[in-house]
Amino acid sequence: MGKTAIPSVFPAEGTYELSTLHVNLSCAAPHAVIRYTTDGTEPTSNSPVYHREAGLIPVKHTDGVESVTIRAFAQADGLQPSDTVAFTYRFACRPKGVFRHSLLRESSDTVAGLIRIEDFDLDRMYLIIGQKRAALIDAGWDYDGDLPALCHALTGGLPVDLLIAHGHPDHIAQAEKFIEYGCKVYAPYADKSMKQLDCGLDFTHIEDLKGGMRFDLGGTVLQIYATPGHTPGSVVVLDENTGDLFASDSFGSNRREIPDSAWLQLSGYSLESCLRSLETFLDAAGNKCKRIFTGHNAEMMDAQQYLSTLRKAMHNAVDNGAACLSPSLRSAAESFGSGSIAVEGDWRHDPIWAAANLQFLYDVDTQQDPPRYAPGFDPKIKTIL
Repeated sequence: MGKTAIPSVFPAEGTYELSTLHVNLSCAAPHAVIRYTTDGTEPTSNSPVYHREAGLIPVKHTDGVESVTIRAFAQADGLQPSDTVAFTYRFACRPKGVFRHSLLRESSDTVAGLIRIEDFDLDRMYLIIGQKRAALIDAGWDYDGDLPALCHALTGGLPVDLLIAHGHPDHIAQAEKFIEYGCKVYAPYADKSMKQLDCGLDFTHIEDLKGGMRFDLGGTVLQIYATPGHTPGSVVVLDENTGDLFASDSFGSNRREIPDSAWLQLSGYSLESCLRSLETFLDAAGNKCKRIFTGHNAEMMDAQQYLSTLRKAMHNAVDNGAACLSPSLRSAAESFGSGSIAVEGDWRHDPIWAAANLQFLYDVDTQQDPPRYAPGFDPKIKTIL
């Protein structure tokens, strides 16, 4: 009797700056059962079985835990169990209060300069530098450190406006410091009433940020488009001169180590209404977009390819129903109850893949009494970041 093939993992073991990873176990032997542990002990026939449909395995950095080892073996019918294999993930998270920055494009007479700024949890912000002033898109999750001072140093002392594209806590942390510096701060007033992930912003000294607004930086004009869905007030920012689209979380993210999607289940919007929101934006500005910068991707993506892929995923589910949904990559317990996604492409090998978690599939689902949730959605789950 032969042995079952050993399990494989994605992403590969190694050292990561992230505080959380999501790991997939798989086996080349068809229909093999994979048993695993995450506490370093040897797995046995009584160890948990990995079920992809329940979500990837979260591997987290916590106080005192610098590494996590997954041990696993596979068992297929008619074969002996595989050897046990071990995969170790080490965490090298960056300290709070220190922001890393990378110059993506120098300023010139014809284009704005562009700098990507990252905080301790690799939340991404973008500093756009015009001839007369600059704008920072989002304010990260790090309340320590001095982001306004860094922005002024990076711009040579130009006035800096802060544009918060939506009100979730991983994008607003330094807002109060910008206000203290005397900077103009803008955020969507429509996000004041969010029930989940309360933004916690004091809007007293913040101006409303909404679709149709324009920001003239001198030689560069930023256009604001409303894209409700991830939050009621979500907006995106487009530099029409360069085709750079700064989308924050409006259209999701497609990282691999923490497989992201457009989280559309937080605001109570249906996938159908979010698709309309996306299509409205594409009709208005889609052909102007060249590159898309999200709030979490490490690098920019081709805007045409990514937005087309996301639209295809959403359209497929809306047109063909719940049977076209797939199990969420991040479990319902980690996705505010959403256990299913509309997805196009495979996060493991497609350079461009896109997905959307959801609470409601159709507009009419939100109007039922009780509401008709998308398959896999658990309204009792209240995720805490």
